[in-house]
Amino acid sequence: MKRLRNEPVLALGVAAIILITCLFVVWPIMKVISFTRLEDYVKIFTYSRWYHAALNSLFMTVISTLSCTVIAFIFAYTIARLKVPFKGLFKFITILPIVSPPFIVALSYILLFGRQGIISKYVLHVNIDVYGWHGLWLVQTMTFFPYAYAVIYGVLKSISNNLEYAAYNLGATHWQVFKNVFLPLCRPGIAGGALITAMNVLADFGNPMIIAGNFTVLPTEAYMQMSGLFDLNSAAVLSTALLIPALGLFVWNRAWVGKKSYVTVTGKETSLDHFPLPSFIKWGLFTFCLLITLIVLAVYGVLFYGAFTKTWGFDWSFTLQNLHYVTAKSREIFNSLKFALLASLAAGFFSLPLAFIVQRRQIGINRLLDFLAILPGAVPGVFLGLGFAMAFNEGPLLLSGTSLIMVLALMFWNLPTCYSANLAGLQQISGALEEASLNLGAGHFTTFRKIVLPLLKGPFISGIVVSFLRSVTCLSVIIFIYSAKTSVGTVSILGLVQNGAWGSASAFTVVLISIAFVVLAVAEFFLRKQGRSIEL
Repeated sequence: MKRLRNEPVLALGVAAIILITCLFVVWPIMKVISFTRLEDYVKIFTYSRWYHAALNSLFMTVISTLSCTVIAFIFAYTIARLKVPFKGLFKFITILPIVSPPFIVALSYILLFGRQGIISKYVLHVNIDVYGWHGLWLVQTMTFFPYAYAVIYGVLKSISNNLEYAAYNLGATHWQVFKNVFLPLCRPGIAGGALITAMNVLADFGNPMIIAGNFTVLPTEAYMQMSGLFDLNSAAVLSTALLIPALGLFVWNRAWVGKKSYVTVTGKETSLDHFPLPSFIKWGLFTFCLLITLIVLAVYGVLFYGAFTKTWGFDWSFTLQNLHYVTAKSREIFNSLKFALLASLAAGFFSLPLAFIVQRRQIGINRLLDFLAILPGAVPGVFLGLGFAMAFNEGPLLLSGTSLIMVLALMFWNLPTCYSANLAGLQQISGALEEASLNLGAGHFTTFRKIVLPLLKGPFISGIVVSFLRSVTCLSVIIFIYSAKTSVGTVSILGLVQNGAWGSASAFTVVLISIAFVVLAVAEFFLRKQGRSIEL
């Protein structure tokens, strides 16, 4: 606090950061929580539909997290430690769901296995009911296992082989080494990946909306209360019920990640090859990864096929009519790009000084600033969107129906992404460089502009790109706050799916995915010139 008194500019900046984050993060959260009375929350346990929705959400969180973690671990192990073909393809598969709208797997699953599905009707000649918890389980598994893979793969790459070789030299079997040596070293990554997956599954809105049928979960029930019955009180109760386990998972995840207990050997490192596995295990894992890869490719392949089909299930002739529909809805595409670009840039530039202050300036409230920066990451998108709808629906700050509320909601939803990227970049920059600059007479601002910013360019751009991709494909955050003038592509896709317009929905999805990959490819090209890559 003494430093703040001595540096008025820094004090003014910190005050502005706290004021803005409290206004656009804390205030919407408190608005939802305080909207209802305490006795209203009792309905979650006494009203059968809500009670079953809560149980269903927890049930799906458990089973989808387990299946996602198992698949992610097998993928990470195969890619990181086995000499098998198609590793590049396997890595590509783990990127696809992350840069796609969150519900496209549900759409593709219907196109493949629905009543007019290619496989169910025209290959197997059976009538499969894809709606319900089993369909949602498969869809969420295929959608969210890449999130767990990213964490687990990072840990597996850092594990040294030395302890395993020592165990083999002492006569341990493959199973004993895996169970007693390798798996304990993987626990931080497995736990971190599982927790991130659980948070995404719990807050999942798009997939249950499309394929869950009568199997209700908390996000869709909150949406129906708000949009169908216009019952804001009930929507607030259900959203808050969703917030409690999400916040608990987030805190647990931060505790695991914060430990960073991945070091296995200190001292001089050796470059031993991974100990070879028996052939039947190696090729069994490869076959499993190949099967998952074929499923994911089928999911995206059927989307591209459906985009150029006249009437799905009846008239398979080639047509460009669906793309003409997308052209007619160019305003939604433009809105998606505009809001995503403005929100990601705003999140990037707002998080940059915030991360710098937390990492480089000991001002006594660093933990508070860090908490405010990561808090939106603990809030389900549906909850945050509802909070913005309630907090800014009246004076003194009336934003409902405007483009500004869309940009602000997406900006603060992406704040933890940009903040984490900038913070990680700052941790890799030695403070000695700044001290040398200050000792040579440069001021704090000049040092930040000429020393820190150029070195932070890679993480800064990476955070903005990831935020842009998340914003383009986002649905849950904006579902409560969009208007006729501010509607975006994901909202149009959801409406098309609900109306059974599979071809137009597929075309719209293909366009959004193509945009996402073009942005990703361009950003990756420029970052590779600096020896960096985008961490999804």
